[in-house]
Amino acid sequence: MAENENRALIPETANAHQSGTDGKEKKFFTKDVWMCIVVLAAIAVIAGVLLGLVNWFTYVDPDQAIREQLAGYYGVSAEEVRAFGEGVTEGGSYVSAAYIVDSEEGETYVFHAVGNGSKGGTLELLVHIAADGRIADIEVYSQSETAGYTDRVVKANKGKYVGKNAVEIGQFVLVKDESAVKDESYVDAVSQATMTSRGFNNAVNAALASFNANVAEVEA
Repeated sequence: MAENENRALIPETANAHQSGTDGKEKKFFTKDVWMCIVVLAAIAVIAGVLLGLVNWFTYVDPDQAIREQLAGYYGVSAEEVRAFGEGVTEGGSYVSAAYIVDSEEGETYVFHAVGNGSKGGTLELLVHIAADGRIADIEVYSQSETAGYTDRVVKANKGKYVGKNAVEIGQFVLVKDESAVKDESYVDAVSQATMTSRGFNNAVNAALASFNANVAEVEA
């Protein structure tokens, strides 16, 4: 009889141990747990607000940044750098913005051109084209290529673009075979920097396409 009574007490004792000494279920969301949740939520909200304020104070308008860069280049005020035309996509590369600058050198069109196919993904240029179609200059605006690759391409190939006429050239052709018969529209890819050469060439071609569509054809 005593043995049966002890056996009957075992599950009750186990249940009491699992539920607590008083036999009641323990609550998961206690006051302390709720307090931790509230504190963590408050920290997340404050961090989000602070991050938003930092972004707001440090944000640089890309369009304004280019205007100011061009203003310094040509020695004019940023207000004298005017936006014009529509972006043109050429083979996956494109012109995101175009500007007209009036300076002592005359009227110049500048294209913020993004060339695809480079090793780092894209290569951004500012391509300066005079009103008569002559490519006046090419600047690297932004790039993510392996260190030194873009510098090599600029040093080797920039001179093959500058001075050429955008209307007469139409599009430049990038070639790997230096021995091939070429005309002035052909540009040799830089050895061991073929992909960077391609991104550079594609960006220039996008600028030429935009100039011919928005300037040359309109004035023709």
